[in-house]
Amino acid sequence: MFETAEVGSALSDDAFREIRGRLRLDLVSLQQKCRAAGFPVIVILMGVKGAGILDTVNLLNTWMDPRWIATTTFDDPTDEEMERPMFWRYWRSLPKAGSIGLYPGGWYMDPIAQHCNGALSRTQLDEALLSIKAFERTLAEEGALILKFWLHLSKSEQRKRLVRQTKDPVVGLKATDRAWQTPKNNDVYRKTASYTLRQTMDAKAPWFIVEGTDDNYRRATVLMTLRDTLAHHIKIRKRLTKQRSKDLSKESKKAQSLGTNGAKNQKEVRTKTTAPREHVPVRRVLDTINMKAKVSAADYASAFHRAQVRLHKAQKKARKASLSCVIVFEGWDAAGKGGAIRRLTFALDSRDYRIFPIAAPTDEERAHHYLWRFWRHIGRAGRMTIFDRSWYGRVLVERVEHLISEEDCLRAYSEINDFEEQLASNGTLVVKFFLHLSDAEQLRRFKRRQNKAYKRWKLTDEDWRNREKRPQYEAAINDMISRTSTTIAPWHLISANDKNHTRLTVLEIVSEELEKALSKPSKRK
Repeated sequence: MFETAEVGSALSDDAFREIRGRLRLDLVSLQQKCRAAGFPVIVILMGVKGAGILDTVNLLNTWMDPRWIATTTFDDPTDEEMERPMFWRYWRSLPKAGSIGLYPGGWYMDPIAQHCNGALSRTQLDEALLSIKAFERTLAEEGALILKFWLHLSKSEQRKRLVRQTKDPVVGLKATDRAWQTPKNNDVYRKTASYTLRQTMDAKAPWFIVEGTDDNYRRATVLMTLRDTLAHHIKIRKRLTKQRSKDLSKESKKAQSLGTNGAKNQKEVRTKTTAPREHVPVRRVLDTINMKAKVSAADYASAFHRAQVRLHKAQKKARKASLSCVIVFEGWDAAGKGGAIRRLTFALDSRDYRIFPIAAPTDEERAHHYLWRFWRHIGRAGRMTIFDRSWYGRVLVERVEHLISEEDCLRAYSEINDFEEQLASNGTLVVKFFLHLSDAEQLRRFKRRQNKAYKRWKLTDEDWRNREKRPQYEAAINDMISRTSTTIAPWHLISANDKNHTRLTVLEIVSEELEKALSKPSKRK
C-alpha cells in the first residue's frame, strides 16, 4: 500500500517558493470561510518516525490563524480517562464548529501500537477499528470534515533520518517518544499500519498517503490537499444548508397546515367519499402501560424506607466495585421527573452522584456534535450520573419542532444506540425511564400549578404549547422506544399518574438493575 510513497517525489526550493505565497493566502481565506460555514475540521496526522509529522503541525499553526486551531496529542490515559469509555477523551477534545483540530497520532496511535506489541489480537484490533469508523462516520454525518494523512518514509530513508535525529533532536520532529515509537519489528508496524488504513478508508474520512522524503514535497502535498478539500467541502455545505433550510421550511409549513386545516380537510374528504373508510385502531407501546397503577399512602410510607435502604446498599457496593451508572429520565411535562430524582438521591451519598438537567443547548454546545455535551458529563468509575432529560431530545423535541430533517432523525437512533453501547461495553450500567402521564392528569397538574403561587414557576408558555402537540409527541415517543430499547439499555415505562407509584418503582428498578449488574462478571477496564 505504501509503494507509491517510496518513489522519491521531490519539489525544489524555487518551485515551493512559487506556490507558497498563494497557498498560504488560500488557506487563511478558507479558514475564515470555514468559520462562517460553521463546521469543524479534523486532521489526523500519522506516519513512521521521522516523517515530519510535527513539522507539518507547526507549519499549519504558523500559516493559518492559530486562534482557531487546537493541537491535541493523546498520551497514556490518565486515571480519570481510564475510568470512562475509551472515546470519552476523544469526544471532549473535538473542535467546535468553525475551528480546526490537529491530532498527531489521533485515535489510531493506541490500537496500532498495541497490536504491534502483542497487547491486541487481530480480532480486538478489528473491533477497535470498527469503533473508530463508527465514531468518524457519526462526526462526518453531522457535517465535520475529516482528513487523515499518513506521512511515509522508505526503510532506507527512515534509517538516515533516525541517524540524523541522534545528532540533531529537532530533525524528524516527534510529538512524544511514546507517540512515535517505532516497534522493533519494522515490518510488523508497516503491515499493521497498512491494514489499519485499508480498514478505515472511507469516502467521508479518507486517508491520504504522502511521501515524506522531501520536506518541500510533503509540506506542499499536505497543504494543497487540505486547501482543495476545504474548498470543496465549503461548497457542499453551502448547498446542503440551503436545501436543508428549504426542506425544514416545507415540513414546518406542512405540519402547521395539518394542524389548522386537518379537521376541515378530513371533512372534505369524507363528503367526497361514497363510503367512509373503517378506522383501524393502532395499539402503540405507550398503550401497554397500566395507567391505573397506584400505591396507597400507608403502603408507600413503609415500602419507601425499605427501598431507600436497598438502594443505598447497592450503590455503596457499586462504588466499591467501580461500577458506573447512567440514569436517564424522560417523560411528559409535569410527569414528576424532578420528584422521582429527589427521592432517588435521598438514599445516596452526595459525593457519588451528579445531576444534569438538560435544557436548550448553549452556544458552545451548539458548536459541537449534539452528543458532545453528554459525553463530557459521563462520570468516573463508581459514580452515578443522572440526566433530567437527555440525548433523546434529538428524536423528540427536535423532531416535533422540525429542527432536524427526517434523515437526521433516523440517523440519530443509530448514533444513540451506538453511544449507549459504548457506555455498556465499558461496564457502565445504563438505566432509562419514561414517565407516562395521561392527558387528563397532565391537564389537572397544569391547572394546579397555575393556581398555586409556589408552583407557578414550573409552568411556562412552552409547556402549554407542547401540550397542543401531544399527538406528534406520542408518535415520536413510540418511535423512540421501539428503536432504542435494546438488551443493554432497555426502556422502563412507568405510569406517572400516581406519584407514590412512580417514585417507589424508580427506586426499586434502580436497585434491581444495580444488584443484577454487580452479580455479573465485571466489564470495567
